[in-house]
Amino acid sequence: MSNNDLKSNPLAPHAKPPFLHHLINFKNFLIMPIIVYFLLNKRRLHADFQLSYWRKLRLGYKVYFNTKKVYTGTDFKAHLAMIQKILSIGKKRKGVVVECGCFRGGTTANLSLACEITGRELYVYDSFEGLPEAHEDDLFPGTKGVLAAEIDQVKAHVTRYGYVDCCTFVKGYFEDTLPHHKEKIAFIFLDVDYQSSLTDCILNLWPKLINRGFLFTDEYVFTDYCALFYSEKFWKKYFNEVPPGLLGAGSGIPLGTYYTGPPYWGVHNRPESIAFTRKGWTGYWNFYPDEPENAGENIKHGKKN
Repeated sequence: MSNNDLKSNPLAPHAKPPFLHHLINFKNFLIMPIIVYFLLNKRRLHADFQLSYWRKLRLGYKVYFNTKKVYTGTDFKAHLAMIQKILSIGKKRKGVVVECGCFRGGTTANLSLACEITGRELYVYDSFEGLPEAHEDDLFPGTKGVLAAEIDQVKAHVTRYGYVDCCTFVKGYFEDTLPHHKEKIAFIFLDVDYQSSLTDCILNLWPKLINRGFLFTDEYVFTDYCALFYSEKFWKKYFNEVPPGLLGAGSGIPLGTYYTGPPYWGVHNRPESIAFTRKGWTGYWNFYPDEPENAGENIKHGKKN
């Protein structure tokens, strides 16, 4: 895979980025000191990982350039937001970092930078053969084999741009591999496209996520996809708890991008942010003034009391 292939959008591999795209990149390069100040501010990081400002600035530029060298569907500021959350979890709170759906390994490389700092292991789950066959009932079916990158290619990219020594790569479809995950998890990143894949990830990984651990997803633009995180039926059926909600559902968390919603996606309106939830949060509605027996139901750590 050539350098140009690595940088290209897989959905439009021959498209030439417009001038505005380069202008936005230049703007981000210039204001990196400000971005780093806000996203990696010492008040947001655990005392175990109080990096110097200059080290954080180097980290910011490293993350930025990695997203220009290897195509990712998310903006570098989304990667810095995830790194911030990983660095906010102290060393005493054990747990690995898990990524499901890595494509070419651009996000993997950046997550590995945070794992090297914190001493956590990064588990990377992917088929390395592209998307599987979509379930017949899936609302978001794709083409089998699209978004494929071989495992050796991904390892090479992470070796070059990140820290491959902290990574464990697990090849196979989620329904086959995730049930065998045993380690406690501190942080999860999902880029899995299908409803069936999201279901596999939640059912198998959520029970392993530590309390107050983070789960991020880049599939935030479809509100009916995000609905899983608010589905009282799903969370009661499988976990006997209330749904956790999803911060950034529909538009992503505010990171200075310009996405304002469908239908137009392009350089002026490209969804590059991210959304997340946290173990112990609640997205449960409990105000029913006409039902006194249900009104003000006490919710703590995702469970009814």
